[in-house]
Amino acid sequence: MEQTNEKKNYRPDIDGLRAVAIIAVVIYHAFPAFLPGGFTGVDIFFVISGYLITKIIYQQIAENRFSFYEFYIRRIRRLFPALIVMLGACLLYGWIVLLPIEYEQLGKHVAASSICIQNFVFWKESGYFDGGAYLKPLLNLWSLAVEEQFYILFPPLLLLLCKFRGFAINALIIIAIASFVANVVMSYQNRASDFFITTYRAWELLVGCILSILHLNRGDINKSISQSISIIGCIFILMGFYFIDENDPFPGWRAIFPVFGAACLIHAGLSSSLNKNILSNSWVVWVGLISYPLYLFHWPIISFIHIIEAGDPTTLQLWYGIGLSIILSIITYYFVENKLRHNKARWVTPSLVIGFLALGVLGYAVFRKIVLPAHNTKLVEQVSAAVKDNGIQDGFEIYPGTQYGKIKKVGGDGRQTVFLGDSHIQQYAPRIKVLLNDASPESRGAIFTAAPASLPIQGLITHGWNNGEDLMKSFWEKLSNNAKVDRVVIGARWEGSFHDNTEYKGISFRDADFLPTIMHELKNTVKILKSMGKKVYLLLDTPTGAELDPKNLSIRGYTSSNTSGVRRMRVNDFLNRDQAIRQELLAIANEAGAEVIDPIPFLSDGEYIISSNEDGPIRCDDSHLRPGFVRDHVKYLDRTVAD
Repeated sequence: MEQTNEKKNYRPDIDGLRAVAIIAVVIYHAFPAFLPGGFTGVDIFFVISGYLITKIIYQQIAENRFSFYEFYIRRIRRLFPALIVMLGACLLYGWIVLLPIEYEQLGKHVAASSICIQNFVFWKESGYFDGGAYLKPLLNLWSLAVEEQFYILFPPLLLLLCKFRGFAINALIIIAIASFVANVVMSYQNRASDFFITTYRAWELLVGCILSILHLNRGDINKSISQSISIIGCIFILMGFYFIDENDPFPGWRAIFPVFGAACLIHAGLSSSLNKNILSNSWVVWVGLISYPLYLFHWPIISFIHIIEAGDPTTLQLWYGIGLSIILSIITYYFVENKLRHNKARWVTPSLVIGFLALGVLGYAVFRKIVLPAHNTKLVEQVSAAVKDNGIQDGFEIYPGTQYGKIKKVGGDGRQTVFLGDSHIQQYAPRIKVLLNDASPESRGAIFTAAPASLPIQGLITHGWNNGEDLMKSFWEKLSNNAKVDRVVIGARWEGSFHDNTEYKGISFRDADFLPTIMHELKNTVKILKSMGKKVYLLLDTPTGAELDPKNLSIRGYTSSNTSGVRRMRVNDFLNRDQAIRQELLAIANEAGAEVIDPIPFLSDGEYIISSNEDGPIRCDDSHLRPGFVRDHVKYLDRTVAD
């Protein structure tokens, strides 16, 4: 989010465009339903950064005065002051209010930030069992890492290309097209990679780079067409804000809206009335000037609010968070960023580098548990143990000849019980292992055909996640005709696995026919298995919800992790929420002849869902039972493997 101090080249409208981007991002993070595509403000920042950074480098190369040393000194002075303040504040506040497991994660992210690889860390963490975005106070730094990596790679590339007269812009266009095409392909193959990795984001910055070179070589555009271009740019940006949402594969081709829109507004320049009168308005420009510290501070504050409020903050709390973000941004901009950025003393840059690296070392110490949070009570220790208790299928063997999905087995080679579904069937593996671990070769065994986020419904697809196709292929091809398989237990996180990007043979999750149609497919599966002589169990889901997450069981405050009161979920609240899907499953069992297993009577006291016992929390997250509890206490599936 580069700014130039050369007054003759200063474009106030670009700071105004920054203001548009940061306002959209903040609104989206606090109130996503109000501005579903507000996150595309980050893409606007990318275009601005590419434009301004190239303007500096290209001019200096043309005048034979470019210096890598001076360039990176300016980057350090620009980025490090506010970043150091924010990272230090997060480590300090996290030390006060976070649980050990949460503080460890924060430390890892601070350490990653100090070596500019946080986008790769978030990429590796992304997935079904990854903690929610709101539980990561430094998640917003992924975009800063993309820019930092671009700043490392782009200057030497441009310097090399400029040695071949007239070749630079053509080469950058080719690279940008290649990056864009790769991004579109990856948006359908691996959404996490497409979102976080610089390779697939480079084209957005390169659009700004190419535009900058065009301006430097050819000058500003004609005033007569600047009005139209700025209006087109505004329309594209607004379309991105309101017609893109988090369920769309992104960036993909949809990123054209914010990128092209930003490029149009930059290209229009101050000749456009929109740029001159609105984007260059002094108040709008001022918001743009504090946009960098505001970007840094707003997300950690919103994230901490979500963590403390168990993912359910009030609107007023979020507004307080935005207000605090603005106050901290103003203080940081005027009293830290500006003071250090323009200070010519020799000690400034080395001090910033040392401070930044020191924070990285401190973050690593937190990650390695050398530095612990302020409060470490018995309850905190129990919560940490529960969160880390995740060895679901330890001791299982890979089923021979597996080609699709994940098939694992335990026990003897006699009659077999197949457990078919997603992670909500996988969570019972520790109990089954205890029951069958010492079985003789001719005794019953169990086979788990399960994968995270994969419902056992043929043809059901959730774009960007796993789907039931491979799961059901592995079941039908490898197990259904196996004469030894005489029992099948079907279970899943039925309600929670449906999203806006879930479809069944062209029928969207939002369509009225969706639920009846997929339930009909499940009923057919049960009937086929019954016709093959197999006993079928239909397993209803375990209770899920943020209030059941071990990290959220107790109510904590904003000034410490000490707890006051306990969060509880009423049985009726859960049953009412999942009523439609439970009724469908009960109807299938009744019509197709399956035996129903309902965990609710075993996991509740009649009025409330059980969340803990004498050993601490019984879950490892907001939806999965912890392996230790399953192994020792969950007995309602014992009959499925008993002879």
